[in-house]
Amino acid sequence: MKRVCLALSLVLILVGCAGRINRVMNSWVGQHYSALIASWGPPEQILPDGSGGNILSWTVTRSFSTPGSATTQTTGTATVSGNTASGQASSYTIYNPPRTYTRRVYRAFWVNSDGIVYKWAWRGL
Repeated sequence: MKRVCLALSLVLILVGCAGRINRVMNSWVGQHYSALIASWGPPEQILPDGSGGNILSWTVTRSFSTPGSATTQTTGTATVSGNTASGQASSYTIYNPPRTYTRRVYRAFWVNSDGIVYKWAWRGL
């Protein structure tokens, strides 16, 4: 049951993020590309769209790091004989170093020959 709730929560979060990105991208439809560039900065690439307009694309590399962690485990045995105690103990530590993950996100807008955004596409959150 916990896995189902976790999976459902993850899906809802991703759908919410995708909906927000869709709204942002769609808000540029009908706008002149100069306003888009003024807001987003110069595009990484400008390609012809085959209809007299252009495709403007932005690519961003995002990264995040997880913290490192260490776990120590101790095992041992002890014996008591009268007033004397003896035994052995050992311990070891497992270290998981920090990890950095990167991903690329893409945003593209199609601009007609008059400079008006008429279509968009995106990939990656």
